[in-house]
Amino acid sequence: MTTVEIKDVSWTERPVTMRLPFQFGSTEVRSTAEAYCTLRIEVAGKSVEGKSAQLMVPRWFDKRQGLSNSDTIEELRATVAAAVKAAPGMRGTALELTRQLRAQVLADMPVGTPELAAGFGPALVEMALIDAICVAVELPFWRAAKADVFGLSAGRPASLTEAEISHSLGMIEAPQSLRLRHTIGFDAPLRTEDVGEDGPKDGLPVSVEEIIARTGINALKIKLKGDPEADLRRLRAIAALTDSVPDCTATLDANEQYSTDAFAELMDGLEHDAALKRLRFGLRFVEQPFPRETALNAPVSGPTPLIIDESDDSEDAFERALSLGWSGSSIKSCKGVLRALLNTALARAKGAVISGEDLTCQPGLCWQQDSAMMSACGVTDVERNGHHFAGGFQGAGSDEIAERMRVHQGIYAMTGDVASLRIEAGRVDVRSLDSVGFGR
Repeated sequence: MTTVEIKDVSWTERPVTMRLPFQFGSTEVRSTAEAYCTLRIEVAGKSVEGKSAQLMVPRWFDKRQGLSNSDTIEELRATVAAAVKAAPGMRGTALELTRQLRAQVLADMPVGTPELAAGFGPALVEMALIDAICVAVELPFWRAAKADVFGLSAGRPASLTEAEISHSLGMIEAPQSLRLRHTIGFDAPLRTEDVGEDGPKDGLPVSVEEIIARTGINALKIKLKGDPEADLRRLRAIAALTDSVPDCTATLDANEQYSTDAFAELMDGLEHDAALKRLRFGLRFVEQPFPRETALNAPVSGPTPLIIDESDDSEDAFERALSLGWSGSSIKSCKGVLRALLNTALARAKGAVISGEDLTCQPGLCWQQDSAMMSACGVTDVERNGHHFAGGFQGAGSDEIAERMRVHQGIYAMTGDVASLRIEAGRVDVRSLDSVGFGR
């Protein structure tokens, strides 16, 4: 356990334009920005710098009616600014500092700001803090987490025993490879002939058919719209394409769009539709079908595992979800790396599901840090969509791209003139993340 003092923090951002529109729920994202944080700590008389990056995704952290995409990006900027202002001078372990920062930023934001949104800035600063601590103790992230450098055992929540935390941290192993789960947006082209003339001409795959053929990916995350009839029709079209893919698995993501009655109709249709038999057999779970405002108000049940995502907005949310019959929770670095480690420990203690989800992590530092976290948490497969919908290292200079590709040759490759992920047999080699720092 390492105690540090945060000396100073700053941040910048880079514009990101999608090569393909990214649709989730009722939102379509064509452009946004990626936040970059630089933080300096003092530990044992030594000054050390850490860095982090996260994409600012509109209308996911905050879906309140009347807010535009731009409104919610400005809100995320405000949380980053508040976290950067509050952090200098704070002293403690990484877990203590994260808790202090989350409480301070939530208090500083306007009344009514969702906790999920208020936590974005603190999560960005936390990641840079973790990087700095790893550099200070000269360990890669997985070794630092395994050794409990971040103070999780001492600061564990009441839902976990010291033995349960120690057992979970002891299971962390060096990064090897990640199995990718590809996101299929509701309107994404399934077959190559579905790609319009205005599709990108960058040499990267567009249709699901082409992605499967070129990358070997056989794990899918299918976005739903909240309309049982439309969603079942879409699932039948996807099943017609993927039924012949060996060992194909899938998850469904409803992004809070279903009422309980409509969701029951969807699951009944899925259960009894012969065309969906193979897809149903490979279905692992359904992610956040109900709005966060009501999802944890009543028990849930059924044969298909349900996991929370947007409802995971506080440190005790996962425990409350399990008590109501939910089967698990998602982890994302934008919700907190230390929370991911704690939730993984709780999932292992309770026999629950931990899934790895991606809020469009971009190739580069954001992707590397999120993947280092996912590897340490031992997830089965990880949703990866940022490289597909945005593509390449947007906003990065040629020297930065060349250096990342040199250091992480298993992660990145050139496709024509575009540097993107090196996906082989549905996996990415992440052994290069076994280096000092957090996903450097």
